[in-house]
Amino acid sequence: MIPKVSVIVPIYNVEKYLDQCVQALLAQTLSDIEIILIDDESPDNCPKICDDYAAQYPNIKVIHKKNAGLGMACNSGLDVATGEYVAFCDSDDYVDSDMYMTMYNVAQKYTCDAVFTGLKRITMAGIPTGTVTHQKEFKLYKNKNEIHTLLKDLIASDPYAREERAIQVSAKVVLYRRNLIEKKHLRFVSERILPSEDLLFNVDVLANSNIVCVLPQTFYNYRTNPISISHTIKKDKFSLFKQLYIEITDRCHRLGVEDNVQLRIQRMFLGYTRNYICNILNSSITNIEKKQITSSICKDGIWKPIWKTYPLSVMPLPHRIFTFAMRHNFYSLLLVLAKIKK
Repeated sequence: MIPKVSVIVPIYNVEKYLDQCVQALLAQTLSDIEIILIDDESPDNCPKICDDYAAQYPNIKVIHKKNAGLGMACNSGLDVATGEYVAFCDSDDYVDSDMYMTMYNVAQKYTCDAVFTGLKRITMAGIPTGTVTHQKEFKLYKNKNEIHTLLKDLIASDPYAREERAIQVSAKVVLYRRNLIEKKHLRFVSERILPSEDLLFNVDVLANSNIVCVLPQTFYNYRTNPISISHTIKKDKFSLFKQLYIEITDRCHRLGVEDNVQLRIQRMFLGYTRNYICNILNSSITNIEKKQITSSICKDGIWKPIWKTYPLSVMPLPHRIFTFAMRHNFYSLLLVLAKIKK
């Protein structure tokens, strides 16, 4: 019998949280779920935990592979998935028991290619801290124009909107029709090559979908990692954001997504850069390094055409002030704004 849903779980160094993740999948109210555990050469006890689960439960598969990152682990799961639909779950997160039953029933009722839901933030100890911005009402997207509207909302909001996005980019809160993924040969790009691999995957899915649904419910519990910014700074990350900006622009053009999509891509790029500058300025690297990195970002030639076309005057005031400081390379003002944001 073909499983109704295959849930792909990339695993790396999450021994403390893996049991809760897998137990939540086993507790799903939807029957006929295939669980695919992808051991991405985890250095802890996760490989053994995976094998123990597979020995105990016939609906659990395990793949042990060389470490290649999250996106490639998801692809390894797609290569062996057999379910009618597929979903993804990070191994340090967990889902509510009715998540896949609710999503599957909606997908069946409306013959959806994808069903989107919301996301809840929790601490590493599992304490809820709120939900991420998401649509408040059920909505069905039934033609290309409507789906392209959703696709643009996924990339970023209109320039004037306060929220960066009306719907989140995470692939972990979406149920996908597997036949569409295989027919169109859709796969994740490695996050080691381009950031925001979930966004690129969802752009590909939506551009090839016929019917898509967004549910207002939030079922997915996402742990926020408290590791300090100073331990996670990548000094070359802006170059990756530039590559993403170019790639998503080219991809939307190839896929026929038009109608002011470039403004959304520019807002995405501005938002990622703004957050990155704040992370740099609030990090523990030296002041000289902070100023060098920030100035090189502000002076980069990629901004020149953006400043000519992006409607800066309609931006929310905090974003407008930060963008003004970026545009004129006002380091002291950027430093103050970053401290305020922190």
